[in-house]
Amino acid sequence: MAKANVNKANPRTWIDPRELRSENDRKAEQLSRLRDVIINARNQPYYEKAFRTVPVINSFSDLEKLPVLRKQDLIDIQPAAPPFGGLMGDSSRADYLFVSPGPIHEPGFMDPDFWRSARALRSAGFKQGDIVHNTFSYHLTPGAWIFDSGSRAIGCSVIPAGNAPIEQQVMAIFQYQANAYVGTPDFLKTLIEACQAADRGPVPFTKAMVSGGALTPGLRDFFFKSGVQVLQCYATAELGLIAYEVDISGQMVADEDVIIEIIDPDTGCSVPNGQVGEVVVTTLRKDYPLIRFGTGDLSSFVAPEFCKADLNGRTGAILAGWLGRADQASKIRGMFVRPSQLTALCSQIEGLQRVRLVIDRDNEKDDIMLFCEMEDAPVEAVEGEVLENIAQLFRELCHLKTKVSLVDHGTLVDDGRVIVDMRR
Repeated sequence: MAKANVNKANPRTWIDPRELRSENDRKAEQLSRLRDVIINARNQPYYEKAFRTVPVINSFSDLEKLPVLRKQDLIDIQPAAPPFGGLMGDSSRADYLFVSPGPIHEPGFMDPDFWRSARALRSAGFKQGDIVHNTFSYHLTPGAWIFDSGSRAIGCSVIPAGNAPIEQQVMAIFQYQANAYVGTPDFLKTLIEACQAADRGPVPFTKAMVSGGALTPGLRDFFFKSGVQVLQCYATAELGLIAYEVDISGQMVADEDVIIEIIDPDTGCSVPNGQVGEVVVTTLRKDYPLIRFGTGDLSSFVAPEFCKADLNGRTGAILAGWLGRADQASKIRGMFVRPSQLTALCSQIEGLQRVRLVIDRDNEKDDIMLFCEMEDAPVEAVEGEVLENIAQLFRELCHLKTKVSLVDHGTLVDDGRVIVDMRR
């Protein structure tokens, strides 16, 4: 293994030598791996059919000849060819079997840093011997395991806090003197405030890697004043790490083990540098290949002359950060909610004709309200038990708590908008 470089001006900054290589060397290595991944993928039923008419890939531009695989495609194909829709063979080869909202089923492997998050964590100063407080959910979804594996690959000890009661989390933070945090940015604020209110001395956290939510300027300022160095990364349950911050510019360095395209969602073709399009990612791994996976997220590549990030010699592609969604799906408190889940909600509650989920921010936290319209029933005629059932089913389908508000019949216009994100 090549020896890592350490920036002498900032000894906390760990840099993988692959991040410093020339663009020609990077493209040659990635193209070689891509060919192997595609050859291997053709042995799986889904890709054998999808790639049947596609010739050998000789360049990155040839990727555009392949179809884009989207999250909705996974939701559609997995029930017909369980468990993974023909993307991978026998599920017994996987070490973990996850279920994300959708539902989407994903495998996980105990290979060191399978999701590659260690690179992002190191950029935030995580190092061997750190005590990491991990607040992503360990239940069914991969989020916590993505950062758990990366932390352990570095040599950190991990507190698997998940969604445990906040009093227990505060106790564990002080008992173990956890100096690092992974989780959503808004919950980090909640934890810091709870630690401060506990009056047990200085908050142990000095560094954090956040994801799954907006790291707003207000939150950055709060964390800076709290003495916590916070960076964010861009990752998904299916793909693992995609890109990560190396400073607070908001721009992100692309991971070395994925190929990122920014495409026009309508044509599937790449857009020019600087133009906003959908992020499409190909993972360079053979155990669970995802080739041209459409994230539904919007971003753009940053031209060198517009790069603000302190790259310390890194030469990889730079993303402008998260610039919205290409569809109505929205990430709330680290979890995606899609229109299909709300359609399922309506189908399972008798008399529930139409819903609309409205997302906003309150005190630097995501706040959601589910507006419900019952079929031919005035608001006052609907029993409280119905509201409780709606809230409970929403939590089961979306893994989130919400407030529920009934509106009069005819209030929610059928304009196709099921999710309204006021944060944008």
